[in-house]
Amino acid sequence: MSYSEGHPVRAVGGRLALDFVNTADWTANADVAHEKLNCLTDLDVWLRALQIEARCGCTLDQLKSLRSDLRAMILEGKSSETLNAVRELDFGTRTGSPLLLEGLLAASAISILADPREHGRLKMCPGNNCGWLFIDETRNSRRTWCSMESCGNRAKAARHYQRTRKSTVSR
Repeated sequence: MSYSEGHPVRAVGGRLALDFVNTADWTANADVAHEKLNCLTDLDVWLRALQIEARCGCTLDQLKSLRSDLRAMILEGKSSETLNAVRELDFGTRTGSPLLLEGLLAASAISILADPREHGRLKMCPGNNCGWLFIDETRNSRRTWCSMESCGNRAKAARHYQRTRKSTVSR
């Protein structure tokens, strides 16, 4: 299900680049498990939900490729490649012109990569076929899930099921 079909937009990453990367669910080997951007209307729904006024300067396929590249760069900590990508972008700085989404995403990624403390708090949700990225801003740095409402609750329910199943079998 895509955003235009009623899938909820959940901004849990804590940074624009992470929320953009999280427009797909990811497998353990970095393939897209579930796509939420199936058309440019989905992108418009996502932008409105995050209250971002920006225009997209590329095709949907290019945007998905940028998303995969951003995810890989953020996970690997490659700020120099991201910085070079930003230098090539037109941020749409003319008065009254909306900013270019690609530039906003690259700038957001650079802010994560340029600060070792920020990148050190980067985590990936261990949920099955989730792989969402987020900045752990909890005081004790113990956040595990993208959100307790989805992956966290599923994991807790699965653990409870396994415990109750084992106790039933052992009787």
